[in-house]
Amino acid sequence: MIIRYMYTEKNILLGLLKRDDLTMDEIELWNNLIKWGIAQNSELNGKNPTNLNRWNNKDFLTLKNTLDPFISHIRYFNISSKDFHSKVWPFKTVLPEALFEDIVSFYFADIQPKNKLPPRNGKLPVDSIIIKPKHAAILANWTQRSDANARIPKNKYNFNLIYRGNRDGLNINTMRNKCNGQGATIIVIKVKENGTIIGGYNPNGWPYRNNGYYNSYYWINTMESFIFSLGDGKDSKKVKISRVTNGNAIYEHYNANTALNFGNSDLIINGANGTCNKGNYESNIMDINNFSIEEMEIFRFYNN
Repeated sequence: MIIRYMYTEKNILLGLLKRDDLTMDEIELWNNLIKWGIAQNSELNGKNPTNLNRWNNKDFLTLKNTLDPFISHIRYFNISSKDFHSKVWPFKTVLPEALFEDIVSFYFADIQPKNKLPPRNGKLPVDSIIIKPKHAAILANWTQRSDANARIPKNKYNFNLIYRGNRDGLNINTMRNKCNGQGATIIVIKVKENGTIIGGYNPNGWPYRNNGYYNSYYWINTMESFIFSLGDGKDSKKVKISRVTNGNAIYEHYNANTALNFGNSDLIINGANGTCNKGNYESNIMDINNFSIEEMEIFRFYNN
């Protein structure tokens, strides 16, 4: 672990937080910084950072004074809105008021702050409740046929959320309406049965339907499409990519909001359920063939 709570000297800790090449998720840096701050003050010993009912104003002020030199070096805008709400918001009095207002405006009104630290190298900002910036970097590298752990150029790739299941509904009509005509997309799914994170990359995008044709199927051909598994999202050694082998990447129907269909069997999403059976991609991405969707997100993916 980068931050050894009690024994890390202030100047060493400050130097670490300023670095662009840290591999920890930003929310993990925040959590460890809070623990380090508590460990520096005997009067805070025994205070639980996950249960603030026994904290008083003096406790928060003590922590604020201890962490003041470090607070501005956390990349808050690269923390998911969910993590911000559950992990940072409870300590809002520790942050400068102007910074806290900037963060809230960013999450609730998409207002870009004037002074925002860029993502650390190797991570990409992503508005997701399924994946983290390190996973976005892996997926972006795979779209370029680069190694999963290659360094990501700053501000080069964008993940623009266009669909989220628990917000928009887990039905195929909504999914298609959100992503049709949007260009290249990356789909990310959390599987209900085992918590596995899977998905697929469609570099050509999902086309609008042509109602002049009926009962007609066709292929979208490309060699750049892939499906993937990120395991449970915690172990980078368990990530897996499966590329299309013969160009038969996306199977489409002219006349209906039919399934999001990779390979006509390899990964098919049809509302709240899906299937995985090896066909036109290199390998299976899961050990089970049928699954239910706990959560799903679709991102429009593009280069700056």
